[in-house]
Amino acid sequence: MSRFPTPDEVEAAFYAAFRTLDIALMGAVWAEQPSPVCVHPGGDLLQGRSEVLNSWREVLTGAERPELHFRVIQRTATDGLAVHLVEELIRPSRSREEPNRILATNVYRQTGEGWRMTAHHASLPLMRKRPETAPSETPKPRMH
Repeated sequence: MSRFPTPDEVEAAFYAAFRTLDIALMGAVWAEQPSPVCVHPGGDLLQGRSEVLNSWREVLTGAERPELHFRVIQRTATDGLAVHLVEELIRPSRSREEPNRILATNVYRQTGEGWRMTAHHASLPLMRKRPETAPSETPKPRMH
């Protein structure tokens, strides 16, 4: 099994596995314990290593290699735990369409075997236009 000395290295391996459709590498990325969780865009909560890896097997098997770019927007870390907010840009490699923009939260935990992914929650952001206000109007404060 691969040893990932930092959260950044396990994250790079996660996206390399996705980009190259490598289910073995994807398996090396995910933690055994605590029970990992995953939510694919528009999908339900998947719990447990077996369920999570089965979902990735379905995503990667027979798929066309995607063009995939990612950037970490924010990092938070404490002893043994790291949380990354990531922007993913994904599209089929032969497509000329704009890539899908996905926001993901990736959670990594330090284990005896190095860092491993313990949660991945990805979603497509809603495309909303902000309401236009007349110059004399003051926008109302928003809670969220």
